[in-house]
Amino acid sequence: MEYSILKAWVEENPKPKKALEKIELRGSTIRLRIKASADLVVVNLGGESFAYWTDDSPSEPETGQLWPFMMHSKLTGIRIAEADRIIYLGWENDDIYGQTTKYVMILELAGGHFNLILCEDRDGELIIRDALNKYSYADNPQRQVLPNLPYQAPETGFKPLANEPSLILRMPQSGEERHCTSANEYLHLYHTEVLHYKHLEAELKRLKAIWAKEAGKLKKKLGKQQEDLEEAEQAQTWFAYAEAIKYSLSRIKQGDSELSAVNYHDPELAEIEVPLLPEKSPLQNMERYLKKYHKAKKGKQIIEENIAKTKAELALIEDVIARLGKGELVYPPGAGKSRDIGQNLSQAQKLLSLRISSDYEIVIGRKARENDFITTQLARPTDWWFHTRIYHGSHILLRCLTKKDPSPDLISLCASLAAWYSKAKFSSNVPVDYTQIRFVRKPRKSAPGFVTYTNHHTMYSEPMDLRAAREKLGL
Repeated sequence: MEYSILKAWVEENPKPKKALEKIELRGSTIRLRIKASADLVVVNLGGESFAYWTDDSPSEPETGQLWPFMMHSKLTGIRIAEADRIIYLGWENDDIYGQTTKYVMILELAGGHFNLILCEDRDGELIIRDALNKYSYADNPQRQVLPNLPYQAPETGFKPLANEPSLILRMPQSGEERHCTSANEYLHLYHTEVLHYKHLEAELKRLKAIWAKEAGKLKKKLGKQQEDLEEAEQAQTWFAYAEAIKYSLSRIKQGDSELSAVNYHDPELAEIEVPLLPEKSPLQNMERYLKKYHKAKKGKQIIEENIAKTKAELALIEDVIARLGKGELVYPPGAGKSRDIGQNLSQAQKLLSLRISSDYEIVIGRKARENDFITTQLARPTDWWFHTRIYHGSHILLRCLTKKDPSPDLISLCASLAAWYSKAKFSSNVPVDYTQIRFVRKPRKSAPGFVTYTNHHTMYSEPMDLRAAREKLGL
């Protein structure tokens, strides 16, 4: 981000003592929750970093928290370095004994070298308490960022331009120019509209490459299978060759490359030309054609089944590519390993599911192996997982396709589905545990459907079947 815009943002901010509630990690943003005030959002996305104030609800799920000891600290001031894109946030924290500790939160916003560093202000000297990215001289010969060391600003050749900031944004989709009235409005709009759109475009390009690669692999596989089928369809030819050699063994010499013989399986007894491998004996040539005959005869049905399966997988992937062409983000099932994509996508189509919108989809495992698949293969770390406590039941997966946090009502509905698809479907107030997939683990060699989980919440729910869920959602 341009230095002039960051400087304008710092200068237009008032300096009241605002109390900090918590610091949330949310994907590409860090959100400082401020009591009775707007939140401070620190953005690090696509090699660009900046900060702004907002009252908007977060769009990314929370993945962790930073520095809980900073709770109730009060913001005392904001300033920007004169020589680089480094913003200093001053804080004061009063403990239960009435002692005040001064902190400085340093936002290093220089291009692709983003960092968030917390320092204690000890009589004007900044001593590092912690940092988002810590490193020593082994990682960076110029400086080290480690706890209990004095803070040293990065040395760069950056020179701020002495120009007035331009607060005009061109919208990437419409080309419309938006004139912002403040630097904060500019940064907010740049993040939610421009940078977010750029990120989606880059993500769309990446996904297109993944799916195109998988389609190419399947086309190559299909071509090989069709070659195998063509060879398998020559079973009778291989048999005729073997029979011709059998009745001509006495007149074939090793080193011959061809045999002219009568085809006794032809009603007209026409002659056929049998290719021979000169390095092999007559008996070995006969055995070679017999082996090809038996393989072709047994393999034709299997090859045809495999071709049908490959064509079905390819059709699914071509449908995904068409959806990508319309701007829809479609992620590969699970970790996205290319060798599993086609099979996982085909298996995912057979699951009981409910597509709510372009943001969410509910998937239900009806068997132990389906439970395993949706939890360990289909799910991504930011998806939500539901299962009844105590009672045996299905794994319910809420897929967050755009990484948005689900609403409490959607969480409650998924918990009700988990209660229905369990042994407690005819009970009431069924306890249902739910957590994000990143907290669900499957122990090695454990039985299908068995998992362990942490960081979960428990909700007491009334069972609801899928039809009732559809009606409730108006689908």
